[in-house]
Amino acid sequence: MKKVLGYLKLILCGMVFGVANVIPGVSGGTMLVVFGIYDQLTEAISGVKAIIKNIVFLIFFGAGAGVGILGFASLIKYLFDNFGVQTDMYFIGLILGSVPMIYHMGTAEKKVKPLCILPLVLAMGVVIGLTMLNGYMEANELIPAAEAVEGFSAFMTVKLLVCAFIAAVAMIIPGLSGSFVMMLLGVYNTVINAIKALNFYVIIPVGVGVLLGVILGAKLISTLIKKYKLMVYSVIMGLVIGSVYAILPSGFGFNIQTGYGFVCLLFGVLTSVLVEKLGKTSETSQAD
Repeated sequence: MKKVLGYLKLILCGMVFGVANVIPGVSGGTMLVVFGIYDQLTEAISGVKAIIKNIVFLIFFGAGAGVGILGFASLIKYLFDNFGVQTDMYFIGLILGSVPMIYHMGTAEKKVKPLCILPLVLAMGVVIGLTMLNGYMEANELIPAAEAVEGFSAFMTVKLLVCAFIAAVAMIIPGLSGSFVMMLLGVYNTVINAIKALNFYVIIPVGVGVLLGVILGAKLISTLIKKYKLMVYSVIMGLVIGSVYAILPSGFGFNIQTGYGFVCLLFGVLTSVLVEKLGKTSETSQAD
């Protein structure tokens, strides 16, 4: 039974990760940290041998991600469009509920040092700066329109592959949004339209770029965590805390919507705490 709960948690984590990465501004990497599987996933996809070794883990997580992208992305978009404040506040609750867990994971082997403040503050600044840039681009309608890709083009194939690679690396970094990076690179609308139209001249190079970016990015992050765990988790903490500002709802204020939003925030905190307990339960069962 405990093993089944562990698999259910993986599917749930995959679903949230999938949904988060199709919504600009919401970080899939942050959701991995929230659910306490960030280290495990980056290690599991850090190379061919690691992928083979963790194939069962990746199958359940990947299945959840697929369901999240295909089955729940439209629902989440509907919630953001019609209940934006409440939905944002729920995600903020998820993030805030995970902060103690992140702290314990980062300090499991070493105590916090004053030097940790620097990477934490710098990471927060990066997320807040990118969020302000995103707002400026949207306010001034600077997001590029979709490009028409009706046949094979070597230039467009290389461009899409490189952009997808960069976005995929961002996708697994807490606090950064792969979708937003695609916006900055000018290919977000092109990729979204291609997925809707099943345009494989776009989907194939994007898929290859994402695969390479995720594997190589995960390898780098996994190596850094092993060598500089305390500092890496200081950066992660900064990115995660900064992401609260990134998704702070635009309609936030002293009103009835925000009142409902605080209820959703509490549910988000509760979800984060329950998922952490579920993770500890599954780890105990695996140890037994």
